[in-house]
Amino acid sequence: MFIFSDERSVSVENHISYISDGTISYLMQQFPSHAEKWLSDFPHAIERLKEKWQLTFKGHERNSRFGTILYAESRVYGDVAVKIVPWFCPRLKSEIECYRSLPYREMCDLYDVDEKLGAMLLKYVEEKKDATADKALVFSSLFEQRRPALERDYPLLYPYRSVLEDVLSNAGNVINGGKDSKLSVFLPSIQKAQAAISLFENDEKYIIHGDAHEYNMLGSENGCVLIDPLGYIAPFAFEYARYLGTAMKENEMSPDDFFRLCEKVFAGDGDIKKNLTAFAIDVTLRACNTFIEGNTYDEILFSGSWARRAWAYLEKL
Repeated sequence: MFIFSDERSVSVENHISYISDGTISYLMQQFPSHAEKWLSDFPHAIERLKEKWQLTFKGHERNSRFGTILYAESRVYGDVAVKIVPWFCPRLKSEIECYRSLPYREMCDLYDVDEKLGAMLLKYVEEKKDATADKALVFSSLFEQRRPALERDYPLLYPYRSVLEDVLSNAGNVINGGKDSKLSVFLPSIQKAQAAISLFENDEKYIIHGDAHEYNMLGSENGCVLIDPLGYIAPFAFEYARYLGTAMKENEMSPDDFFRLCEKVFAGDGDIKKNLTAFAIDVTLRACNTFIEGNTYDEILFSGSWARRAWAYLEKL
């Protein structure tokens, strides 16, 4: 979340510690040939951005997973968040394209970009502490603003089905090629997701944020602000999925409680069964992503049970 740390006066120019352990683990696992150089160049990149955008740094985000987020005051733009994603990460260009192309008025303002350094200059949004309860209501506004999109018109954004197929295939290969019987908890969910995605084959596709869970929503004085898009071309049902998946991952919910949350999230879109199918597919995708995102063994096992619970909600509908 975009929250100033307590170290507002600390200079970050020479501190690799401002890059989270999760980010370093992910980069070293997925991009070992590039990661070490990026880490060594990081202080120099900070200096160049400081000069370019006239920044005074105030703090950083401790829990960033795929890059780093620094908080600063810009002489030109005021309070800002600087998100830095390594240039070799595929999500960099798609995230920039998503900020530029998503039709949602709720998207955070993107002031400037330095693609060479992998940096996005964003408006700093201070979250209201009492705004959490309203976040689920934003989806009716997103639904009204949805805009059909063809994959060929947005080559920098991910076709959701292609991503799903790649991630599930990779996870299946890891599970079937190993000797760890505990990982077999993933297999029923993978098989269900592979079968269920065909239900959306003929559905109209849209540009979606693709990662609109509660931690990527900031409740501000002017309403809900969305940050950190992934950018998919997908049926709109998948826009709801991240919010619901995160909510049921972190909170024990009875089926009744979960379906009440769904009714709030799906306001204006009545195809509940199809929306919940997208939710279960997406939780399975996210669970299988743990094999490639630097997660611990315990986190991977937990994600397998998380996917199983998602399908159980759908089956109880």
